[in-house]
Amino acid sequence: MNREGGETVEPGGRGAARADLPSVLAQLDGHVSADQRAAVRRIRTAIEDEERAAAYVPTVPKLRALLEQPDLDFHDEIAACLAALAAEAPTDVAPSSGTLVAVAHEHADQSIACDLLRALAAVAAERPDVVAEHADAIADVLERRRGYDRCGIEAIAHVSEYAPTAVEPAGPILVDALSVNPTENGGPALRALGRLARSEATLPSLEFVTDAAALVAHDDRSLRHSAIGCLGDVAHRDPAAVAAVAAEFEAALSFPDPDTRALTAATIGHVAASADTVIEPIRWEIFELLADDNPHVRARACVALGHGRVDAAAPRLRDLARTDPVPTVRDRAAWAVGQLS
Repeated sequence: MNREGGETVEPGGRGAARADLPSVLAQLDGHVSADQRAAVRRIRTAIEDEERAAAYVPTVPKLRALLEQPDLDFHDEIAACLAALAAEAPTDVAPSSGTLVAVAHEHADQSIACDLLRALAAVAAERPDVVAEHADAIADVLERRRGYDRCGIEAIAHVSEYAPTAVEPAGPILVDALSVNPTENGGPALRALGRLARSEATLPSLEFVTDAAALVAHDDRSLRHSAIGCLGDVAHRDPAAVAAVAAEFEAALSFPDPDTRALTAATIGHVAASADTVIEPIRWEIFELLADDNPHVRARACVALGHGRVDAAAPRLRDLARTDPVPTVRDRAAWAVGQLS
């Protein structure tokens, strides 16, 4: 408290941010390059060292205008600011998407593209509709960067949720990125490829199915579920492609995480609906899931065994249809018994 009883505003505090914002905006608006650079550095310091990104969101339009000036030699610092501000306020940065893509495309082989793609990924998470119209250009940037930029792949994955066919040009890049570094790129690449598989888009190939199958028992839960989910999506288009890697599901069916067991059983059920032979290599592993503690796992195991025409499971399924305490499990078991009749 100060002597008058009011709150003391320390230098660099929230009050300071409000106080220096007008001067920062004025410097950005000026025509002196050194002053503009100083303003950009003030913004970057406030964001990175003082964690006050929200206070500088109003600078976004002026930062965009500077990024559009080709003669400036501090575009990399501007891009870093926009990436951090996009993480804080993606809808405020969304109108700048066209500029972000254009500059990233022009400098695809330089480090500045990383920050610009990071900004686009943050925007796409909230406003995929805005970024979707630039999907072709982002795919081109990724290709020129050898397709291994995680932020760019994240942006494509977010767009694929909104408009999967829009990211069709990125298909080969996603396949390649997954193959080269499945741990780093797998999550967003698998999500995007799965959505492509469920859409009317043309897939570059299904060679990524093998890479996805190798991740179904990965230690990382998110990556594991992305792989299983992707294979489930592919099963809607080409169940035979997933049936060819069915043996890889064995470890996932006994995974400690019940969500993994349930998701795996559901994917096997999708495949077995069109290719019932998929059950054969792992029929006993699925049969054991009928005694699982988790009702979602039991229910999905019933469906998989019904689609797979596993007659040996009929007695146990009849028992579940009569005695399981969970209505959903009883219903799925009764359905499976009907499939085996």
